[in-house]
Amino acid sequence: MSFFSKSVYRDVALRWKGTGFAYLLLLLGVFTCISLVSPYFELCWDWIPKIISQIPTIRIVDGEASIDEPQPYYIRDPQTDKVFAIIDTTGTITSLDDTEALFLVRKTKLIIGETATPRKTLNFSQIKDFTLDQERLTGWLRVLKVIFWLVLYPLFVLVRFALMIVKVLIYAVIGMLFSAWCKSKRSYTSLLRLAVVAVTPCIIIKSIIDVARIDIPVAWLLYFLVAMGYLLFGVRAASEGEDPNSRFQATASGGA
Repeated sequence: MSFFSKSVYRDVALRWKGTGFAYLLLLLGVFTCISLVSPYFELCWDWIPKIISQIPTIRIVDGEASIDEPQPYYIRDPQTDKVFAIIDTTGTITSLDDTEALFLVRKTKLIIGETATPRKTLNFSQIKDFTLDQERLTGWLRVLKVIFWLVLYPLFVLVRFALMIVKVLIYAVIGMLFSAWCKSKRSYTSLLRLAVVAVTPCIIIKSIIDVARIDIPVAWLLYFLVAMGYLLFGVRAASEGEDPNSRFQATASGGA
């Protein structure tokens, strides 16, 4: 109802208590979950399993890696078919230069990094006996799925919540200007609540756009303008139930 209901905005301004931050946290919790569901399933149930299915058994003994497959051995991105990783313990390929790969497993080290960034190297010299196979990687993936929802998801929500609080604090200040223009006496706390409800359509729209993977140029400006429009709508709606001599009421009466 935040998309159209004057009565909701009026109720928020005149009858709700507090800042509305608890509502904002709940709202972000729900719609962050919706935004993350699609990439989560794509990553953890499709992309990573397809990568794991290509990885051969890698044995590292006394700091030296080996596989029982012809080399160089290429692992490809299942979405683009580009080379994602190379395993070559024979010394035929010694660097990631002139390759698309992000990882290169050599006999004594793992090289990580794109061409434009400094290479990171993990030496195997301290590894006495370790085997990496698809069964172990699948087990790690199961742990990652749990970590995603128990750690990463709450972290995403809290970061968005902190950023959104900063926004609504600023929007409430702008709401004071709208309130003065409407000759409406609104406290800063009530304007905070109105700002929280005013950003609700933006949060919902953004979640839909994220799921649909639609790229909108300068989307931040669009969201800001939508939020400001609803904030003004909310301030004017609140003024209807506050003072019959408000600018909004006077204008409406004159028009009638």
